[in-house]
Formats: sequence, structure tokens, C-alpha cells
Amino acid sequence: MKNSKMLITLCLLAGLLNSTIPAFSADMAAQEKDGRILLSANEGEVQKVGDIDALKGHIYASYTGRKYILGPNDVIGISVYDAPEFSAEGMLVQPDGRITLAPFGSVNVSGMTIDELQQEMADRLKFYLNDPRVTIKLEKTKPFMVYISGAVVKPGSYEMVTDVTTNQMMQNSVPEIFLQRKLPLLSNVLVAAGGLSHDADLEHVRIDNKFDGSSYEVNLLELIQSGDSGQDMFLVAGDTVTVPRLQSAFAVDEEKYKAVKGSSIFQRTIPVRVYGYVNQPGLVRLDSAQGTNLNSAVAAAGGYLRERELSSSYAPKEILVSRVDNNGQLVTRRVDPRHEDMTLYPNDVVYVPEKTVPRVGKAFDYAGRLIMPVAGIASLFNNWSLMFDPTRFNTSVPR
Repeated sequence: MKNSKMLITLCLLAGLLNSTIPAFSADMAAQEKDGRILLSANEGEVQKVGDIDALKGHIYASYTGRKYILGPNDVIGISVYDAPEFSAEGMLVQPDGRITLAPFGSVNVSGMTIDELQQEMADRLKFYLNDPRVTIKLEKTKPFMVYISGAVVKPGSYEMVTDVTTNQMMQNSVPEIFLQRKLPLLSNVLVAAGGLSHDADLEHVRIDNKFDGSSYEVNLLELIQSGDSGQDMFLVAGDTVTVPRLQSAFAVDEEKYKAVKGSSIFQRTIPVRVYGYVNQPGLVRLDSAQGTNLNSAVAAAGGYLRERELSSSYAPKEILVSRVDNNGQLVTRRVDPRHEDMTLYPNDVVYVPEKTVPRVGKAFDYAGRLIMPVAGIASLFNNWSLMFDPTRFNTSVPR
């Protein structure tokens, strides 16, 4: 009786596992398409995953379809199943692209992918073993240069160093560099380059490799809006990232701009010039993640100017916002800040006009300045007359 209950329990558990694993594998399995590895519902490879490292490999497969090319300063490990005498760890690829491995001696691995080296080692070991099972592990990657140009804040070359020790990470106080060195993803390089400019063409970013001649086009808008991690590609040695620039700020789609300006790959601050009736006119820098609207710019400029210390500031009926159009001309738009909080772009010029009351007050002030000299002369004449006739202004009648 007891054995029958145990048998029934095992059958139920087996049924649950059979119904769960295919669903999991349908979500996680990957297949190659158009140069990228995409998730597929047709593969069952995840059922074979037996350890956490392999599972991570399937998860990260959605990020890249590119094969890593071995080269000098890479550190690899070779593991041969049930034959530890042929296994080795921590093998540094020498400057000439070779490693030393017994019993083969010097082996050239430079320019090979992990799969190619794995097959090469398996073929060599067939002389010593029947059906050798070889696993190649990339323990540390070599530093390499990536170039980025176009619509980013700081274009140029960036060294990708993924082998960062704990001490180095603790000493590094710049979060952009930490991200850039942690994982050679496109998004991390964009962050290290200061972020995308507001006029970047997000949907046609190109990645070209001068070594293998490969070329990719990435849609960063899908990465931001839909979370398509397939657009966030791993970068390799020889990559050049080109972010096209739109013709002008007027070619920027406002909805796309709003979607990207709050992301981590956008430039962190937006420069805007605010002049006129504000407390601190001049250049202000708005946090792109906090707010880049018209009222935020006025607040960053100290708010609207007050005539006197105890008086209250005012909200004008219109503010002038100027922006360069496609022809390089400055175009001005009138905005009522009480009803429309306009989204600002970098290098916009905001002018807050003075209110009507101060203008009237200044008119009276100017008139007073004109009258004051005349009043001064009249007062001097009266004072001079009193010196000679003290009773001049005495209107009392003598008795």
C-alpha cells in the first residue's frame, strides 16, 4: 500500500514536470535569424540545460547572434569530459595568437570562434580518445577598441575592458565607465559616450566591423519602447557604431523624443537658454530624466522676476520659444505657460517678456525724471526768496 502511494506520487510529479518544461523551453529556446539570435517556440534545447551557467547562456542568447573571435590576451579554459589529463584552465593567448597545450604543444587559436576551437580540439583528441567531448570556456576577454560617431554627446574611441576586478570597480566613481566596462553591449557604450543626442535617428543605427565585413542595423526605439533586447547587440573588436543625425530639431518626432529622453542611453542634461523677466537669466541645464518642459526651464532660471521683495511673481500670458528650423533659421513660437507646458529641445532659447504693470510704472518713472529738474529749480527759487522776504508765505492778516 505504501509503495503504491509512492508510485502514484512519482507519476503525478512526472506529469507536472512534463507539462512545465516544454512551456519554459518554448519561451527560452533560441534560433538564429537575420544575423541575430531570436527566441523561438519550436526548440527544446533548454530541457537539456543542467546548470546555471548554461541557462544564463540561453538567456543571453537573446542579446546577440555574433560569434566571439579569439585573439591575443584572451584567457580560455579547455575541459575534456572524463579525461582531466587533457583539461586546462587559465590559458593566456599569447601575442602571436597561440596557446600551449599538452600533448599538442603550440596551437594557433587567433581568429577562431569558440565553436571552431572546440571542434579543432575534438579532432585532435580523437587520436587519444574515443568520441572526445570538449568544452571551451572563455574565462577573460581581451581589451578591444570600439569606435562611435554621429549623434552622441562624446563621439570617439572606447576601450572595452570586461575583466574588471573588485578593487577597480570600487575605485571607479564614474557610473558610465563602470557600465561600459562591465559588459560590451551597445547600450553601455552609448552611456559611456554621454548618451544619444536629441536629433539622433534611433531607428537606423549601424554597426560595421572592419575585420569580418559584417554590418548590422539596430532599432534603438524598439529597445526602449518594447524592450527588444535583440537590438542591444554585443560589440566585438573592430566594430564602428554610427548613429545618424536627423536634419534638424524640426525633424524630431516629439513622441519618439519623449520616449527616449527618459532612458539611460539619452544625454543626461539638456542645455536651454532662458532670458527676460526671470531671476537668473542665462544658460540652464535640465535633467533629461526629471523634466525638460518649459516651466521646468523657468524654474531652473530662478522663476519669474518679482518687482519687490514682498511682491508675488506672475505667470505671463505668453513666452517666446525660439528654435532653429531645417534651413538654419531661428523660428519663434508663442506659448501660454498657463495652459501649455511645451517640451523643450537642447539649445532652445526661451524669452519671458515683462508684464504690463512694470511698463506703466517705468513710464511714470521716466516722466518723474523729467519733472524732477524743474521741481528742483522751483524749490531753489523759493528758498532763495525766503532769504530776502521771510514773510513771503505768511498768509495771516496783521492786527
